[in-house]
Amino acid sequence: MLSTFNQAYVFLFTVYAGFIIGFLYDCCRMVRKMIHAGVFVTGVLDLLFWSMIGMLSFLVIFYVNNGDVRLYTILGFVIGWILYILTLSPFVMKALNWIYRALAAMIQWLVKILLWPFRMLWKAVSRPLAFIKRNWNRWWTERRRKFLSCLKKTVKKGEDEKEF
Repeated sequence: MLSTFNQAYVFLFTVYAGFIIGFLYDCCRMVRKMIHAGVFVTGVLDLLFWSMIGMLSFLVIFYVNNGDVRLYTILGFVIGWILYILTLSPFVMKALNWIYRALAAMIQWLVKILLWPFRMLWKAVSRPLAFIKRNWNRWWTERRRKFLSCLKKTVKKGEDEKEF
C-alpha cells in the first residue's frame, strides 16, 4: 500500500502524462491536416498514436506505480488529457500551424530558388523551339499537301489508263 504522498505523486505524474498524450494527439492532428489524410492514412496514424499512448501509459504505470493500475492513475491520464485539451491545445495548435506555414513557405521559397536556372533555361530554349515548330508545321503541311495532290493525280491517271 502506498502512502498518501506517493499516491499524490503518482496521480500528478499521470496527469503530466495525460498532458503529453494530449500533445501527441495535437501532433497527429497536425500531421493529418498537413498531408490531407484519407481514410487509410488516418487509420494508420490512429494505430500509431494509440500504440504510442499504450507504450507511454505502460511505462508510466510501470516506473511510477510499480505496475499497479489503480483508478486514480487512469483518472490522472484522463484529467491530464482533458486539462490539456481545454487549456493548452488551442495555443499549441496555433503554434504548430504557424510552424507548418513557415516551413511550407521556406520550402516553397527554396524550391523556387533551386528551379530558377531551369526556368531561365526553358525560357531561353522555348522561344527558338516554338519558332522552329511553327515553321516546321508550315513546311510539313505544305509538303504533305503537295504529296497528296501528286498521289491523287497518279491514282487518277492509273484509273484512266485501266479503262482503255
